[in-house]
Amino acid sequence: MSTNHEPSISRTGRFPVGSSDQVPGTHGVDFLDLNEVPFDINEEPGILPPNYFTQLLDEAIDESPQPPVNTHAPVVNVEPAATNTYTGPFVAPTDTTSIAQDGNEDEASSQPNDPHVGMRYDTLEGAKEHYNAHAARKGFSVKVNSNRRSTITGEKQKQQFTCNKFRRPRKDDGGAELQVDVGPIPDSVSEDEADIENTELASVVADLAAQVRKEKAPKKRKRENIVHTFCKAQMVVKLIDGRWEVIHFVPEHNHPLIHKPSLTKYLRSHQGMPKEEKEFVKNLHNTNLTAGKMMEIMSEFYGSELLVPYTTKTITNYCAALTREETKDGDLAKVVSYFIELKEEKDPDFYFRLKLDDEDRVENIFWVDGAARKAYAEAYHDCVSFDATYLTNKYSMPFAPFIGINKHGQSIMLGCGFVKQELATSYDWLFESFLIAMNGLAPDNIITDQDGAMAVSIGRLFPSSVHRNCRWHIMQNAQLKCGPTLGRNPGLAEDFNDCIDFSFSPEEFEAKWALFVGKWPVVGGANSYFTTLYANHAKWVPCYFKHRFFPFLQSTQRSEGFNAILKRYTNPHKSILNFVKQYEKLQTHVLVKEGGNDYRTDCLELTPWSPFPVEEHAFKVYCRDIYLRFRNEFELIGRYNVLPFGCNFYKLEPNRGWCAKYGTRTYLVTANKEEGTYYCECSKMDRDGILCCHILKIFTHLGVDEIPDRYILKRWTQGALSGYVPAAVAEQPDVMPPESQVQLRHANLNMGFTKLARIASRTDAATAIVNKHLRAAATEITHLNKSLKKKKPVSAVPSTSAPDQPTKPRDPAKTTTKGRTKEHRTVSALELHPKKKVQCHTCGSFEHNSATCKIRFL
Repeated sequence: MSTNHEPSISRTGRFPVGSSDQVPGTHGVDFLDLNEVPFDINEEPGILPPNYFTQLLDEAIDESPQPPVNTHAPVVNVEPAATNTYTGPFVAPTDTTSIAQDGNEDEASSQPNDPHVGMRYDTLEGAKEHYNAHAARKGFSVKVNSNRRSTITGEKQKQQFTCNKFRRPRKDDGGAELQVDVGPIPDSVSEDEADIENTELASVVADLAAQVRKEKAPKKRKRENIVHTFCKAQMVVKLIDGRWEVIHFVPEHNHPLIHKPSLTKYLRSHQGMPKEEKEFVKNLHNTNLTAGKMMEIMSEFYGSELLVPYTTKTITNYCAALTREETKDGDLAKVVSYFIELKEEKDPDFYFRLKLDDEDRVENIFWVDGAARKAYAEAYHDCVSFDATYLTNKYSMPFAPFIGINKHGQSIMLGCGFVKQELATSYDWLFESFLIAMNGLAPDNIITDQDGAMAVSIGRLFPSSVHRNCRWHIMQNAQLKCGPTLGRNPGLAEDFNDCIDFSFSPEEFEAKWALFVGKWPVVGGANSYFTTLYANHAKWVPCYFKHRFFPFLQSTQRSEGFNAILKRYTNPHKSILNFVKQYEKLQTHVLVKEGGNDYRTDCLELTPWSPFPVEEHAFKVYCRDIYLRFRNEFELIGRYNVLPFGCNFYKLEPNRGWCAKYGTRTYLVTANKEEGTYYCECSKMDRDGILCCHILKIFTHLGVDEIPDRYILKRWTQGALSGYVPAAVAEQPDVMPPESQVQLRHANLNMGFTKLARIASRTDAATAIVNKHLRAAATEITHLNKSLKKKKPVSAVPSTSAPDQPTKPRDPAKTTTKGRTKEHRTVSALELHPKKKVQCHTCGSFEHNSATCKIRFL
């Protein structure tokens, strides 16, 4: 082959291109001119790799500790030894790889032929993929080594692919320690000079030791390096007439190859993941699955984890790359862009707000979607639960959601935010943002935990709201603080619970508390925790909120439950952008569940518990879940007997001495059937929005067949909200996107091929049939893809300018959370709180005590 027009590159120790001094046995093949020095990450800098295309290399082989390998044998396409024969599944080339051989492109592109001199490829990538597929069948890994570029155009002209064990093996020193040269030893030294030298040496040694203690060497990363054997297996391709032709091929290896196909995935060049599976794993990553769970799913597709062509570590690395790519331009800058995109393309009523510090770092964030804003304004502003939680993002910023209750009694999100610190000023900004988003409408009732900063901020921003503390948290703390006292005094806990749970007016509670303290003097001390509980009783005792709407809750259980579900979606080590996307999925999940409840209410029937018409009326007017709560209450009417107590007054006494949720007391009900007014002293209607069993008992006693309209809250009916569907959701067709269809087809084909492989692998004849049809299918699909590419119209992409955005905010610094730091949690209490120094009573010094004071002995 002629090389007269090739550029001549001068380099010491190589054959010039076209030289007659060619290595015998190569049949006039041009050798590769190395313009680049390959560098392996496992090699130390400064150690140059061998050059396989120089005579100096051949001479150096004889000096290698490994047996010499004859690289000058004629290059022929010979099958390797039987021990290296591949018996695994067929590896078909991808559509982008086109191999040309003897003019039969279809035949070459559909068969797993081994490379040989003269084989041609359309692209360099195709050559690499084909040689890598050959390596997968034989059981070794491929490394892209040196290449040659044109000095005129800079384009590649030659490329060398080698076995990854191609380097010389490292020398083994046997673990010997390095010898330190201490210099010549003087013949004679005087004693004075020796003392001076010893003193100076000791000082230097002490200084060095102190410096070493201060500056500890960083831990060296432990690596597992590849064992190099100076393997000569390689393939060299050259660009000839626009196609890449194999000009040099060495199939022999000087090391054992991998015989098990299931172990090939551990080799470096075979650790890749197909494009379709990358997209599928990306979807799994977006659902916050762990790498182990993803591998389990892929194992189901392949039939066994042994057949998955990559490892769990490959999935982990790919997911880490996705996370880095997602926030490479700044986490909060991406969040702002995402919010703007939501507002412009999906939800025009979407609202968000950020607060930046002096360094443009984000301190606080708040956002709420249009559906939540409309629902809050129309029906759900009567009760809000608010709480803050940790472990949702890598900045440790507390997450603070506003949780409401919809018409089905289901928790919904009415806005949420992140705060830098749990201070009153941070909550002031968050509540102010909430009021702006809700057009100044504050919640009627709000329940939080005992956080003092929240209480101060709610008093400032929501002055008209009734603020209540979580009863569950208070009782939990009381159990911890007062546990020993309750244990030593049997009956104390029962009296305390009766005082708290069954007082139906503030006056009754005060009277019961006075009796409680008088009966148990142990609780009336100044240092007793019961005194602390009583000091804040107006913020948490139920009787102080019996006429306020807190439906089906006396605690922040709505917020706690939502936080628990949210942490299943989020990962505390991921970005805020990831959290926002997961939050949006959870919001969509809530809407889907609400739609399911709407369907159950409108289209499904239930068998009523009783034949009373009032229950049938409740089934028609209430949402399904609220009706079930009504039915549970209606089932308790058999627990009470009705005793007339004057005009329009009735006493209801428990006929079994006790009734769940209502205790042992007798309840007084006022009923006026003509006016349609009913009232019970338990005030369940005011508290939960549905009638209590006491009034329902009077309905059955007086023959009331329907619930009066005044006792049917609209928020518990299907008409609580007017129909609202976001424009983006309303216009979107109810079909799977094309990308998802491709991934689904790919997964189904994988499962189908796996089942077919199990059947066909039992005999050679069945395997041959499958291979024949696979080759035919690959050829037919190649023609189909080519025809589709020709028919596909080329559409010009319209240029769109990005909307004006505010200054990109910087990511927040990591927040210092409450409680002990992580470092302090691992330190003992003695180290955290050292013993207090004792002062000498004689001289006042803290260096010694009075027993060792010198003044004492004067």
